[in-house]
Amino acid sequence: MRRTSDPPGHTQRQLARVAALFTGVFYDRVEVDGLEHLPERGPLLLFANHANALADAMILAAVFPGLLRPMARSGLFRVPVLHRLLLWQGAVPVHRARADATDPRRNDAVFERCFELFARGAALLIFPEGQSHSDPQLHPFKTGAARLALGGRARGTEPALIPVGLTYTRKGRFRGSVLVQFGAPVPVPVEMDSEREEDVRALTATLEAAARDVTLNTDTWETLDFMRQVERFVALRRGRYRRATLGQRFRALRRLLEMERRLREGHPEVVEDLQAKLAEFQDLCRDFGVRDAYLTVRVTPTVVILFLLRTLAVVFLALPVAAWGWVNGIVPFLLTRHVARALSEGHDQYDTAKMLAGAFFITLFWGVQAWWVYAELGVTWGAAYLLSLPVSAATALAVVRERRRIRENLRAFASVVLKRQVRDVLLERRAELERDLAKLARRLRRGLRDDHEGRAQR
Repeated sequence: MRRTSDPPGHTQRQLARVAALFTGVFYDRVEVDGLEHLPERGPLLLFANHANALADAMILAAVFPGLLRPMARSGLFRVPVLHRLLLWQGAVPVHRARADATDPRRNDAVFERCFELFARGAALLIFPEGQSHSDPQLHPFKTGAARLALGGRARGTEPALIPVGLTYTRKGRFRGSVLVQFGAPVPVPVEMDSEREEDVRALTATLEAAARDVTLNTDTWETLDFMRQVERFVALRRGRYRRATLGQRFRALRRLLEMERRLREGHPEVVEDLQAKLAEFQDLCRDFGVRDAYLTVRVTPTVVILFLLRTLAVVFLALPVAAWGWVNGIVPFLLTRHVARALSEGHDQYDTAKMLAGAFFITLFWGVQAWWVYAELGVTWGAAYLLSLPVSAATALAVVRERRRIRENLRAFASVVLKRQVRDVLLERRAELERDLAKLARRLRRGLRDDHEGRAQR
């Protein structure tokens, strides 16, 4: 669905392609949920969590069906490379409040620019947390988004308010996955006034609550890691790995996190006991070299034949092309990794540094290599060489992913065929864990039902 009120021009189409290229290279999977919540026309204000510096805006620019103008702190416009990129995207500079200058009126000119864009039906992106971070929960929202919404309405250009959640499965690691969730529009009560500070803060609290509905929020990373383990364990309870969508996994994690919170409040010993049992089960799997995902895999002749054919195709067809990609890309790849680590001041900046460093080194090395081939062998060979670079690089990435799949399938075969007795013992232990989880779920449902009945009686 493309926003008909803001059709992208040639520059915007180029920007969308560049953003899609960057995200396609650096992320193995970008899944989008909730596009139906976006209005087809009229002004729009997206407000998102800020977990990954400039990568957040790049990903949203790639998946948003139209031109999306980010609001960025003014200091970024002083960085030469970023300055050009931000102007290209139509970004709006925001002056960050200082301890001695917190008056929001210092951004009056910026707000007026935003109101002008709303009047033209533009879509703006704001990160109300103010600064990127790597904490497992949202930071308190600043009031900028609420002021824009109420100020726009006062001028007859009220934007639709759409929460956006960005969830990274392996932030800071190459070829991770990202879930982008567009939430339902947030209604603004008609009695709210942009001139009343209490209304601005009330709307800010409402926006923060809406953002929490599309993000995972925990007190510690340890809690989130534990719940991810539980979620994966539950997904394997029928004896096979269910390749769920990122959205399904997100919703399952939300339910599990709520269950963990309620249980820890009333019965912390139950959560600690479950955590200890799950850790013991996983340690046993590692000790015996058996992955729990493959404990009940059924190896049939058809499965074996298909696995062999796929492996042969990778080895004899894809591997030679991938080798060409590795030869031509290994130096810029290693340089990108080391430079990105040196430039990143925090974990949340690593993906952005990778994108920028990767774009620079890939362009530099591939350009110089293609020019050398052209100078030595002529235009035909130079063009052929240049065209071979992105194709072989994409094949190299696919072979790396396929290599992991082949290795996991071999482990599955070893688990099923060579370690039957070990598998039976582990299956029994897993069944015990499943029964414990079922008991906890029943206890939680009873507690929720009792809470609901108690509130109804009051």
